Amino acid sequence: VLDGATNIHTLTLNFRGYKIWMQPERKQLCAAFNKLRKLFIHGIFIKFDQLWTLNLIEAAPSVETFDVEMFEHPCLEGDEERIRCFGAQRVEPSWKIPGFTSCQKWQLKEFQFGGFRPLLDHHLLFASTVMGRAPDLKTVLLTDGQYPCKGCEAMIPIPPPVGGFFPRDRDTQEAIVKQLREIGQSSAQIIFRGGSTHPSRATWSCIY
Repeated sequence: VLDGATNIHTLTLNFRGYKIWMQPERKQLCAAFNKLRKLFIHGIFIKFDQLWTLNLIEAAPSVETFDVEMFEHPCLEGDEERIRCFGAQRVEPSWKIPGFTSCQKWQLKEFQFGGFRPLLDHHLLFASTVMGRAPDLKTVLLTDGQYPCKGCEAMIPIPPPVGGFFPRDRDTQEAIVKQLREIGQSSAQIIFRGGSTHPSRATWSCIY
């Protein structure tokens, strides 16, 4: 699809919580992504690893905004139409990390992680890895994503989120910030934002 494309500035991919359908084309992506500035990867199932997405950043070191959003919707687990369209089995990507390493320095300035769950080790690893590979990173925005949606709220009882609830108290946030900065060796500003994607909740932010 991207063969011959050389003028892409913004790219959005949404996997809707099911199969990761991209193939690791590695260096073939470099020509298509050489002017990419904004990369949005949404709909990654909450239990999937995210490190494979770094292959895309390596192919597009010019990206300045990187937005990853997880998918967590228990209300859709038995949806027949979703199963018919995407299959009953979720398929996690098998890309190896790093697939290749760009010779260019990352220009990433803003990293957004929607649906962040600090009790999931792969979420902490992903966030700290991005921070460690982006020397010019200015802002890390961690949000609670879209859980629970109205459909999930209608379930009785409401299933607890995978990996625990988004951190809201200062002590927990400060511990996470310390851990991310120590592992990633980054001084980027870290923002926790809750309620940002849910119309019934007030938005709040804590900045570190």
